[in-house]
Amino acid sequence: MTVMVFGADGYIGWALSVKLAKELDEEIIGVDNLVTRRLVEEVGGTSALPIGMPEERVRAYEETYGRKNLKIIVGDLTDPDLVDRLIEKYKPHTVYHLAQQRSAPYSMIDRDHAIYTQVNNVLTNLNLIFAVKKHSPKTHIIKMGTMGEYGTPPYTIEEGWMTVKYRGKRYRIMVPRDPGSWYHISKVFDTYNIMFANKIWGIRATDVQQGVVYGSRTDDLINDGLNTRLDFDGVWGTVINKYFAQVIAFNKLLIYGTGLMKRSFLSLQDSIDCLFLLGQKPADEGEYRVVNQMEEVYSTLELAKKVRRLVSKYGFDPEFVRIPDPRIEKQRHKYRVVHRKLRKLGFRPKYTMDKVMETIFSDMLAHEDVIKAHADAIWPRVYWDRLNEEGKTTYLKALNARMINNSKAYTEGL
Repeated sequence: MTVMVFGADGYIGWALSVKLAKELDEEIIGVDNLVTRRLVEEVGGTSALPIGMPEERVRAYEETYGRKNLKIIVGDLTDPDLVDRLIEKYKPHTVYHLAQQRSAPYSMIDRDHAIYTQVNNVLTNLNLIFAVKKHSPKTHIIKMGTMGEYGTPPYTIEEGWMTVKYRGKRYRIMVPRDPGSWYHISKVFDTYNIMFANKIWGIRATDVQQGVVYGSRTDDLINDGLNTRLDFDGVWGTVINKYFAQVIAFNKLLIYGTGLMKRSFLSLQDSIDCLFLLGQKPADEGEYRVVNQMEEVYSTLELAKKVRRLVSKYGFDPEFVRIPDPRIEKQRHKYRVVHRKLRKLGFRPKYTMDKVMETIFSDMLAHEDVIKAHADAIWPRVYWDRLNEEGKTTYLKALNARMINNSKAYTEGL
């Protein structure tokens, strides 16, 4: 029996791969092209925690847990032939699909970065769908989505579908999407492609719409050899990591706009536990299942206040600095989310933000030299209302050219 993790070198992908390999008496096959490492370096960032190359990570897992059931294949999942061969060879009962360019700011730099994001994300998803249909139609696809697909609507965000009344009649419709970046639009494409594959072929899938994930450790990542990446720059870092990096590098906290923009959050441990549970309790054959996962809702200003209280114990007294919001988003809004399905499946969150934040800050403080050496990358440099034509790189152009060629060859062969 085999489980595959697409995107196994990533922040969530690596932690999930270790959890699966440790808990299951099955072969865990991870696949990744390692591109995130290059793209983070492109914008001047790096991981605050040191991470090994795939072979080093696997060796650390084997030495820590005394098992040899984890393997990572380095390969580009935008290549349809590679995905075909992988699914045909292993015929996994479950594929976790996390092989995506995951940064909204990165996608907003300019045309080339938007093209890269959408071609990469949509193509890997389509390659997986077609390979599963052809070689392993009973495979359960667990796709990592994002609550960002929904935007911040004035109504309550249901799980997948909602009932609306229009001209005196009631209709059941998919919850409308209102994505906030080229990245989020790519995730909407993925959702509709998975849903359509289920409609025409009965592809079994679970679409996991997660909030912002925070945390530097899980219960399974118990030594430095098992570290997952921890980004803190203005393009790849999530808000908590960026706040801690700002404190360490500048003793400041940068508040975007009003600071009243709300988002949903969950810990890395709870993200991993959720994904693990969904693999153990799969969607029924022929079912397309949507679950929302989030545990706490905060505004960015509320998070900044939490950070300031915590770091004061370490002798920091950061100044709040208000700057224009680099994003185009609602500055004041309601945020209500339904998330019942995981509870019905038996999921119970393990950690709250207050329990995890100190560990994140301790880990980042232990590597303050890395953060200070990359201080220039912490400031926001990507603004939604403008183009950064200097953002183009030779490496990214080569990636785009290869993926577009792959895309043409793939579609011409259908």
